[in-house]
Amino acid sequence: MRIKNLVVFTLFAVYTLCAVYMLFFMRGSLIGWYTYREYFRENTNFVPFRTVMEFVGYLRTDDAVYGDISFENIFGNIIAFLPIGVFCPAIWKKQRRFPCFLLTASAVITGVEIIQFTAMCGACDIDDFILNITGAVIGFAFTKLNIVRRLMFIDVSFKKGE
Repeated sequence: MRIKNLVVFTLFAVYTLCAVYMLFFMRGSLIGWYTYREYFRENTNFVPFRTVMEFVGYLRTDDAVYGDISFENIFGNIIAFLPIGVFCPAIWKKQRRFPCFLLTASAVITGVEIIQFTAMCGACDIDDFILNITGAVIGFAFTKLNIVRRLMFIDVSFKKGE
């Protein structure tokens, strides 16, 4: 059991480091290039599904320039937070209850969006939030599979309702 714990925590740490790099350092900051007003105007979206529909449009028309970027944006945002949906319930018992997990995932993703905006290292986009939370919920759904529970969960004693 200790080896399983070590493996799960190590995988979680590696995932966390990779996610932090990808979310905050991969693109670099635009501080010094824009004022916050300009950055806000160019890099925020508070209209649900606006960028998703724009990206889907590029995919449907086989746009050579934006097609790959659109695919990466839509599915990358889903895949990026899918592991959270597996690791949180695997490590913390309270995260096995969906409402608690959903609240935690929402808080983490909101924090990421705020930090990205403050550091000018990404877009503050409601669609990113929607896609990220979708990925986390899909990951959470995987934890209901017995094989995932046996492989990942540190404490495999489940009570009814967990």
